[in-house]
Amino acid sequence: MKKIITVLFLFFSIALFADYKTGNKVFEQKCASCHTGYIAGKVLEDNFYKKDNKLLNLKAPTVNMLAYFMKEAPEHIGEKSDPEMQRVEIGDFIQDYVYNPNRNNSVIPHRFLKYFDKKKSMKGKVSQDELSNITDYLFEYKKMRLKNHPRAKKILKNLSTKELIQKAKKEQKIILVEVMSKTCYYCKKMEKDVLSLPDIRKIINKDFVFIKVDVDKTKLPLGLDKKYKKLTPTFFTLTPNGKFMNDYPGAWSKSDFLLILDENIKK
Repeated sequence: MKKIITVLFLFFSIALFADYKTGNKVFEQKCASCHTGYIAGKVLEDNFYKKDNKLLNLKAPTVNMLAYFMKEAPEHIGEKSDPEMQRVEIGDFIQDYVYNPNRNNSVIPHRFLKYFDKKKSMKGKVSQDELSNITDYLFEYKKMRLKNHPRAKKILKNLSTKELIQKAKKEQKIILVEVMSKTCYYCKKMEKDVLSLPDIRKIINKDFVFIKVDVDKTKLPLGLDKKYKKLTPTFFTLTPNGKFMNDYPGAWSKSDFLLILDENIKK
């Protein structure tokens, strides 16, 4: 009996992961151009309550905002004591809202909604099956994110702080740190549109010791956790001795990033 229960648990766990993974892929294809990836709650609070959305300039709710307000918030959809029924009700809401968007029926509170662009109907652009996949993704988002991205306590595995400074001092190069996350839409966009460009890579290789830190898995080196504002991507520059120089939260265009590099090279 115990073996049967274990097998069933594994089966449902695999099925759940498959549904979540499919939904994640569909969300990135159909929704990520407007809805950004995960942004920490504290940063969202600062953005909306202190900065009047001028810190992030969000045009639509983030994926974790969508998941929270649909499933967890006091005004959540459905009955949390019956998860399967709640999933169905959230699915019905998503389909109705995506095909017939109405700000008066949005699950996002007006205090945030007022900053966002008016949503257009996606009828004919996203199928019911795809919306079902997106429902699975959002419904399991919090649980699966915590499972797949546990906070690690260890420092960088590939390059220790001591080795990083030794390399920078030996080569007399500025240390450039990108704080990123694999779930961050703008990190991926920045990588594709800017960091992967041959002329950008040439400048970085010539004048910088460049490391990427996945903040979901690795503790920030060189005391940068005290400077980090919980926004991905964020770029930090430090002297060859590891002394803080500048921080640049957010994704940047090629021209702006060239200015950032140039500003630090000349110091």
